[in-house]
Amino acid sequence: MTSKNQKQNAYIMGYFRSGPGQSHKTEQLHYAFSRDGLHWYELNGNKPVWKSSIGEGILRDPFIAKGADQHWHLVFTTRPMGPSIGYASSKDLIQWTNEKPLQVMMDVPDTVNSWAPEFSYDAKDESYLIYWASSTGKDLSNSKHYCVKTKDWEQFTKTDLFYAPGFQTIDASLAEHDGKYYMAVKDESHVYEPDRYPHPPMNYVAISDQLEGPYETLPGIQTPDYTEGPEFLWIESEKRWLLYYDYWAYGKYGIMSSADMRNWSSELDGSLSRFPHGARHGTMFPVSEAELSKLLDTFALRAHYRTTTYAPVRIATEEESGHLHDAFSLRTVLLNFRPTTVSGKQVLYDEGDSVNGFALRIQDGFMEGVVCSEGLKLMVSAKLSENATESWQCVALSYADGHLKLYLNNHLASEDSASFRLVRSHASQGGYGGRFGTDAFGDSDGTAPFQGAIEHVRVYDVPLYAEDIEAANIRFRR
Repeated sequence: MTSKNQKQNAYIMGYFRSGPGQSHKTEQLHYAFSRDGLHWYELNGNKPVWKSSIGEGILRDPFIAKGADQHWHLVFTTRPMGPSIGYASSKDLIQWTNEKPLQVMMDVPDTVNSWAPEFSYDAKDESYLIYWASSTGKDLSNSKHYCVKTKDWEQFTKTDLFYAPGFQTIDASLAEHDGKYYMAVKDESHVYEPDRYPHPPMNYVAISDQLEGPYETLPGIQTPDYTEGPEFLWIESEKRWLLYYDYWAYGKYGIMSSADMRNWSSELDGSLSRFPHGARHGTMFPVSEAELSKLLDTFALRAHYRTTTYAPVRIATEEESGHLHDAFSLRTVLLNFRPTTVSGKQVLYDEGDSVNGFALRIQDGFMEGVVCSEGLKLMVSAKLSENATESWQCVALSYADGHLKLYLNNHLASEDSASFRLVRSHASQGGYGGRFGTDAFGDSDGTAPFQGAIEHVRVYDVPLYAEDIEAANIRFRR
C-alpha cells in the first residue's frame, strides 16, 4: 500500500519489460529512478537488476515496499500459473534474499492463476495484508481478489476472499489518504464476456473505511480504455497523488493526478512524463537519499577515476564502440577540480568530437559545457567564482533527452534544450584533463591541458539532479 511521505523526493520504479501486446519480453526486475514522479530514468541500462529462480524464472508485476522491520519486501507474479506468488526480501534493494514461492491459493480448489500480488501493512495487528487476483475453475474467466495475512512472511492465515464485485477484476493497488483506504483495480470483465460487458478494460477506484474492506466503487473515476496495472504514488512536493496505469497492448504509460483521491485530472500530456522503454506494470515507491545514492552508484555509475591527476588522462582509445564511444541520450559527467588559474582555454572532459560529442572546459573565467549530435551543438556556460583557485570545486554536466544542465558546486548554474535527443556513437579518443583530438566544442589546436588538479571523475548513464550531485560529493569529499 502506498502512503503519504513527508520528507522524501526520491523515488524508485520497479518493473518488468515487454513490447506492445507482450512482445519482446524481459520478465525480470528492472529499476528506474525519479525526482518528480513524472520523469523516470532507467538504471542498469534498462537491463534486469535481479533475476528470479522460482519456477520458470519469470518475474512479472513486481510490488515493493518497506516493511515495519525496515527491510524491503517484494512480491510478484510467477510462472507456471497456479497457486503461488513469488517473494523475496532485501536490506538495500540491491541484494535480494529469502526468495521463495508463497502458495497462497494451495487450499482453494481448481486455482488457475495467482496474479499481480501486492501487500499493505496493518498497524492495528502488526501484520501484512497480501492480496492478489486468482481465477478458479477451467480457465481465467472467474477472476476475484483473495488475501492472506502474515506477521513474519513465514506463517500465513487461511486464504480469504478479499474483493469480488460481481465481475472480473485483476491488478488491485491500495493507498491510504486522510483515514480512508482507496483501491485502484482493473475491470477485466470485457476480456471474457464482451457481449455482457461491452466497455473496454480500464481501471476504476473504490473506497473503504478499513484496510480489509469492504470496498465500494467511487462513481465517475476511471482510467482510459485498454489500461491496467494501476499504482498510486504520493508526491509531497506537489501535495498530490499520481495514479499510473499501463496501456499494455500499446507499450506505453499514462498518469492522472489528484489532491484528494476523489477528484482526478484527465490524463496528463505525454510530453510531461518519461518512462523507460518497454516498462510494464510498475511499482513506484519513495526511498531515502542514502538509498537512492547507493542505487545510483551500483546501477548507474559506469566509470569512476579516483586518483588525483595533474595532466591529461586518456581513458578511451579510438574505437567504434564501447566505453565513451556508444550512443547515448542520458549522461552525467561529474568531477572535482582545483585550478591554479581560470584564464585561457582548459579542457576538463573530452568525449567524442564536433559531430557527436560531450565536453567540459574552462574558457577565460567561465565553465562551459557542450553536447553535439550529427553536427548540431548545444552549449551552456556559467561564470566561475573569483576565488575558484583557492579551494576544490565541483562541476557536473548532465544530459537528458536533449536537455543540458551545468552544475557548479552542487547548484544548477545554467541549462538549455536542444533540437536533438540522441547523441550518436563516436569513435574518437577521450579522457579528462585535456583534449584528445577534435573536441565537442570544435577545437583541435593542441591538448588545451587543465591547469591544476582533477580527481574523482565519474561518468553516469543517467542524468543527475542537484541532490544526487551533492550526495555523491559528500561520499568523496576530501
